[in-house]
Amino acid sequence: MRYHLVTLGCAKNTADSRRLERALRLARHAPVGTPAEAELVIVNTCGFIDAAKDESLATVRELDAARTPGQQLYVIGCLTAIADESVRAAVPGVDATFGAEAWDAIAASLPPADPTYDLPAAANSAAGAGAWQLGQPSAYLKISDGCDRPCTFCIIPTIKGRMHSESTERLLRESRWLADGGARELVLVAQDSTAYGEDAGTPDSLATLLEQLAAGVPDVPWLRLMYAYPGRVTRRLAETMARLPNVVPYLDMPLQHGSDAVLRRMKRPSLRVSRQSIETMRTALPEVALRTTFIVGFPGETEAEFAELLAFVAEQQFDHVGAFTYSPQLGTPAATSGEQVPAAVAAERYGRLMELAQEISLARNRALVGRELDVLVESDAPARAADGGPVVVGRTYRDAPEVDGLAFVRGTFAPGELVRARVDGALPYDLLCSPAGSPPPGEAAPARGAARRRQRLELRGR
Repeated sequence: MRYHLVTLGCAKNTADSRRLERALRLARHAPVGTPAEAELVIVNTCGFIDAAKDESLATVRELDAARTPGQQLYVIGCLTAIADESVRAAVPGVDATFGAEAWDAIAASLPPADPTYDLPAAANSAAGAGAWQLGQPSAYLKISDGCDRPCTFCIIPTIKGRMHSESTERLLRESRWLADGGARELVLVAQDSTAYGEDAGTPDSLATLLEQLAAGVPDVPWLRLMYAYPGRVTRRLAETMARLPNVVPYLDMPLQHGSDAVLRRMKRPSLRVSRQSIETMRTALPEVALRTTFIVGFPGETEAEFAELLAFVAEQQFDHVGAFTYSPQLGTPAATSGEQVPAAVAAERYGRLMELAQEISLARNRALVGRELDVLVESDAPARAADGGPVVVGRTYRDAPEVDGLAFVRGTFAPGELVRARVDGALPYDLLCSPAGSPPPGEAAPARGAARRRQRLELRGR
């Protein structure tokens, strides 16, 4: 069967879609590039916040309206896990719905594939299977799913259930499969990556997993860690990251707020705990790039509490800050507790927070000018410098895919290549670079391309 898969939402959904793709292709179903070519269209939805739910339903409606005769439409993932009836009511023509992590069940629901279908790219080899999946030099490796944390604003435990870790053996197989497919960076994701192994009675297992992955895929130069939980960033984890050459000095640790009063209402760790985790990382890895995320406009948030958040951001000088305005989620304690902050007030506070974060990011990027860093090339010559020369787009170790900044490097290089580059200039989020050893450029690099990318990042989730 010819299928087309549409993925919405976060990196965890991307990892889920990759696993579904593998199940479908190994069952000899064929991917196609557009919905119009497909016998089956699958939408992997997001149900985390109202805006994501609305986007998911709008996408399903659009695909349903454009269906060709006989084409089937499946809706899967987080939204159907919590609102299956709502999806079917909104789009009655949907042929089937599945919740999260139902990859094998989806593949099993389809009629047997044509046994004569010639799978592309050496299907029976790990390298061939991996090559189907990637198309980019980075790949997500989901190490666990679900969550046991009590955050009052979050619907994830309802969607995904209790935290459950993937087996080390499966993760090593998958990482090898991705490496054989050309991955140059593996991004470890989970709802709470630092809880890895706790469900098996082995806390602080993430450091061990990193050691095993570093040894299992030594040909992957970058292993990146996302979604750490404050208080779970142990000294052993930090020192292990510092010791392993292919674990990049980068950590994403969503802190959610900078006021202890708000954090108590969120049922999140205190600022004291957050500061300890940050200090642990910065002591072990002085060059670490720290990313965090905050919610503004949480129920009951006062101007004084918001001012505490601004002060905390100014104090810690995070390399990357993402922010969201609070969105009440039905079924969570925060949705019905406390006075809701007016949307206009939340939006104004969001703007002030991001303005401060941008000032900090620009200052930290400017401090890199003159230094040499490795850049992982993502695309070949999508832009031109002012002098007409080619410019490729990539990232340094300081930037995670899709959510952080970019590095624009003069020259022509292949996707997946690690280029040693000198930082010549800095923008609020991006770096302007030349190959190490080359003469300094005479003119500015492609600000317009950077601006377009920045707009996409802002729209995609800040």
